[in-house]
Amino acid sequence: MIVSCCINTYKRPDLLKNLLESIKNQKINDSINIEVIVVDNDPAVSGEPVIKSFSDSQQVKFKYFKQPEKNISLTRNKAVAESTGEWIAFIDDDGYADDNWISNYLNCLKTYPADGAFGQVIPYFEENVPQWIINGGFFDRLNQQTGEISKFTRTTNCLIRAEQLRSLHVPFNPKFGLTGGEDVDLFSRLKAKGARFIYCKEAIVYDFVPRDRATLKWLSKRTFRTGLTFTEGIIYRSGNRFLRRCYELIKGIVYLILSGFLTIFYLPWKIKRIYWYLKIISNFGHIAAVFNLSFEEYK
Repeated sequence: MIVSCCINTYKRPDLLKNLLESIKNQKINDSINIEVIVVDNDPAVSGEPVIKSFSDSQQVKFKYFKQPEKNISLTRNKAVAESTGEWIAFIDDDGYADDNWISNYLNCLKTYPADGAFGQVIPYFEENVPQWIINGGFFDRLNQQTGEISKFTRTTNCLIRAEQLRSLHVPFNPKFGLTGGEDVDLFSRLKAKGARFIYCKEAIVYDFVPRDRATLKWLSKRTFRTGLTFTEGIIYRSGNRFLRRCYELIKGIVYLILSGFLTIFYLPWKIKRIYWYLKIISNFGHIAAVFNLSFEEYK
C-alpha cells in the first residue's frame, strides 16, 4: 500500500526539514510505503535544498515539484496530481508528525471504515510567546473521540482516500487560493456527494506557533478571514444565494450584537474578553462575505 503525503511549502526551510524528518521516521509495517510529495510555492525555491538533503529509503520516497504562482489551491492540486497512492495525507510545512501518525490513521480506518479521517493538532510555541495566548487556548483545536464523525475539515492533518480527490476535476478551487478556505470548500463538496469523514485522535500532528502569530492583531486577521471564507463557502454552494445571503446577514448581525454585549460583560477578565472580542471580529467576517468583500491572506 502506498500513502502519498502531500506537503506545500513556502519559505519555511527549517520547519520543512523538521517535518520531513518526522515523515522519514514513521513507524510503519512492511506492507506500507510512503511517497513524500513536496510542492514549493516559493519562486526562489527555498525548499529545494532541504528536500535534496533527504535520501530515499526502502519505504519512504521523496519527490519535489515547483508551483511558482501564488495560489495555495493550485499548489495543493499539483501535489494531488503527482500522487500515486491509495491514500493521500495532508500536513502543513509548519508542523511535524508523531512517529505513529500514518499507522494510527490506517488502523483507525480499518476499525471505523470511512472515506477519510482528520487527526489531532497540538500547538507548540516559540519562546517568549505571551502566557495569555497559551492559557487562553487560542491556538487549540477541537478534540473528539476516535470514530466520531469529524466536526471540522482541514488539511492541517488528514488522511483521505485518493479516489475521493481524483473523482474531482479540480479538487481545490483556485477561487480560494489567496483567501484560504479551500480545504473546507473541498471537503464540503465531497460530503455533499456522500463522503464520510471521521476523527482519529491518535493521529497526532504538532503545529508550530511563532511569536509573530501570537498577537491579538494576527488572531483578529485570522478570525476575520475564517469567518468570511466560511460564510462565503456556504453562500457559494447554496442553491438560492439571495435567500442564503439574507439569512447569513441576519444571523451575523444578531451574533455580532450578542458578542458585543458579552465582550463588555467580561471586560474585567482578559481571556474571556478577548474570546468574545474575536467573536465580534468573526461575525464581521460573516457579514463581509454577504457583501462579497474579500480578504486575501496569502497574497
